[in-house]
Amino acid sequence: MFDGKVISSRFKVDFYYSNATAMTKRQTRRTFLKLSALLSGATLTQPLQALSINDPWSLRRGTPQKVIILGAGVSGMSAAVELRALGHEVVVLEGQTRAGGRIRTQREGFADGMYADMGAARIPEDHEWTMKYINKYGLKLHPFNPAEGKYIHMMDGKRIDYTATSPASLAEYPVKLTAKELEMGWGGISTLPFTPIMSKVGDPKSLSWPAADIASYDKYSFKEFLTTEGYSTAIADLLMVGWETDRGMSMSMLELVRELSLSFGATRNKIVGGNDLLPTRMAEELSGLIQYGTKVLDVRQDESGVEVSVSRNGETSTLTGDRVICGFPLPIVRKMGFVKSLSAAKQKAIHELTYWDLSRTVMQVDDRYWKKEGYNGFAATDLPSEVWDPNYEVDSQRGLIAAYLKNDDSQKIADWTDDERLKYSAKHIDDVFPGLYDHLEGGITKCWKEDPWALGAHAIGTRGQMTGVLPELIKPEGRIHFAGEHASAYHGWIQGAIESGNRCAKEVNSF
Repeated sequence: MFDGKVISSRFKVDFYYSNATAMTKRQTRRTFLKLSALLSGATLTQPLQALSINDPWSLRRGTPQKVIILGAGVSGMSAAVELRALGHEVVVLEGQTRAGGRIRTQREGFADGMYADMGAARIPEDHEWTMKYINKYGLKLHPFNPAEGKYIHMMDGKRIDYTATSPASLAEYPVKLTAKELEMGWGGISTLPFTPIMSKVGDPKSLSWPAADIASYDKYSFKEFLTTEGYSTAIADLLMVGWETDRGMSMSMLELVRELSLSFGATRNKIVGGNDLLPTRMAEELSGLIQYGTKVLDVRQDESGVEVSVSRNGETSTLTGDRVICGFPLPIVRKMGFVKSLSAAKQKAIHELTYWDLSRTVMQVDDRYWKKEGYNGFAATDLPSEVWDPNYEVDSQRGLIAAYLKNDDSQKIADWTDDERLKYSAKHIDDVFPGLYDHLEGGITKCWKEDPWALGAHAIGTRGQMTGVLPELIKPEGRIHFAGEHASAYHGWIQGAIESGNRCAKEVNSF
């Protein structure tokens, strides 16, 4: 998995450091203060709060539990790390031969020590749960986006240049803004439409969010919301450049608002050396407690405990324990038999929550030719896609350039061969940065929908799901607890996975 300025980050409007930057830092600061003032005046009325990083639960509250954790992603491993420290017995079951789940850094296949993150890519600096472990393991961060060089927006075939300190004029974009909206500028179109809802947002981390007085917004997509507020839908076209797809435009307005409330104004970073260093360090701490190559077949529970049936090296066996923490992505959970034993509300949530389809193709070039014209290798297009240089900070001639395809196009290439995907992505990058074919040496692709251990990229609340589906995903069912970014306020972020793992650890520790 990621990015002042107006931006599209992952799939949501973000407002700080992305490859869709469009405001100066001074303008961003003003925007940040405006929305912060709205948020600070909101009344926090929710009775049930999500886990706080300052929550004092460092001592075991009950008897030691034997906990079986499904999946060695960062949700499962963070739960294991915390439970082990509290004196509980843990075992982590992982079907793959590696830890990390959807955090995957590609090194093999690239020359000169280059690497690229094929999954989770961006880490907001204010994601305190992620930072807790980054600091614990002494990992270093670097800004995801370069401060220097020209960026590109590409819409309807038109290339629009801008920089981190010099945004392009709204008038340059091939969209139909009203005269009033053009006068508002980037700062206006990225703040004023949100004013009615942001003043009532409450605490977006609350497990019972949203508050009743904004719940009705769950029925609106971003474009539908803009229409009800008297704005043109072209605002969404601009703020969602790089992400606008049919599914993206079905995203609940409350999903967008929650994102703005939780990560507004934060610089996006990446881990120096690759984001997979985080799960690698977690796995090292859990050495001997992770059973790799172990496929979970079923989960059963009764009043006395839990049983987990597994297959390993062609042999089946059963593990017994007191509690289960399920950290699998929902598309995997949907295929498991134990789901039928859960409550109707939980089953509905598991089967209905929307998942993104995302793909990434990373190409190796013998020369970063775009630099010769002052570009930094970052762009956002209405394909939709994002384009970036994964190692922009490295001073070398040879380099990498990534094409990040979203939903509709990601689905289209899912059944293609690697060669077909490479040709498709190469043509797109050549449209954005002409000259690719003179320097292309090869590439590697990753489509998360076809990954057998994920079957999708990450969760997103579409219309009606923020109030009708998501609250059920967080609740434990008997002795089974649920972790993962889908069971958190932070969909699609490493933060969501880690926070949910810690929440499950606290739940288990309370018995």
